[in-house]
Formats: sequence, C-alpha cells, structure tokens
Amino acid sequence: MLKPFVFSCFALAVALQVGCSNVPDGPRTVPAEGIVTLDGDPVNGAAVVFVSANGGEYSASGPSDEDGKFSLNAVEYKTGAVPGEYMCIVTKTVEVRGEPPKRRRNDDGEAQQHAEEDAGEEGPQLGVKNELPKKYEQPSPDMTFTIPEDGITDLKIELTSK
Repeated sequence: MLKPFVFSCFALAVALQVGCSNVPDGPRTVPAEGIVTLDGDPVNGAAVVFVSANGGEYSASGPSDEDGKFSLNAVEYKTGAVPGEYMCIVTKTVEVRGEPPKRRRNDDGEAQQHAEEDAGEEGPQLGVKNELPKKYEQPSPDMTFTIPEDGITDLKIELTSK
C-alpha cells in the first residue's frame, strides 16, 4: 500500500519540477559563430552585435576573444541566434587615461595625496573610446549577414581601417 503512495509522490514532484521551471523556452536559436578581423588581424575584445535587418524582435551579441572568434547569443539563458537577416555593429571600447597628476604641496609643505592615491600610476580614468573605425558603430546595409535555419559557424566579419 505504501509503494503506490511513494510512486505518486515521486511522479508529482517530477511533474512540478518540469512544469514550474523559471526559465522560459524562448525563441528557437541556432549556432552563430565566426571571426572578426581588422585589416586581416583578429580583433580581441570587440563587442559584436547583430540587429534585425527587417524589424524583427531579436538581436544577438557576443564578445570576441584573442583570436577574433565570437559566438552570438540572442537570449541570456540559451546559446545561439534566431535565424534571420541582420545588420552588424562592431565596437571595441578601451579606457582613456590622463597623465598622472603632479604632486602639489599645501601651505604646510605636505604633499596632496587624495587625488594622486585614487588615480594610481597611470593617471585618472577619463572615460572610454571606441578603438575601431567609426563606420562600424551603427547598423549599415553594407554589413548585412544571414543566420540560416540550421545555423552557421564560419561568419567572417572583415573590417577595414580605411
């Protein structure tokens, strides 16, 4: 008599786990990988963003590694991109630093330290800038790619500095 009860409890627990998952299925995604280069050299640390070319609701993005390789993801909880037509944006932001501050002395002859200590040896951070040509910061018909229904693993984004 106890066995059917234990089995029923187990079946109910499995059904609740499967039916109450917090992660939605989301859109169907396929592999979308490739390489980004600038004048033939791999670009490390680029942000590769694919924006729907026809007003679709999904975009996809991913960072490039030291070999310029990237993998796109359309949603946070699963890998891949939604098949379709996309325009590509590629940026690479880096910190911009100023000159190290000069040490000043106050009226008592003591060195001012608060700004210097915070700034470190490289100087204060002034902001960020894009290291890649400006023409790749916005979606453009010149940078259109197709993610096919079965995915793609050899996308080539070939940027030029001219």
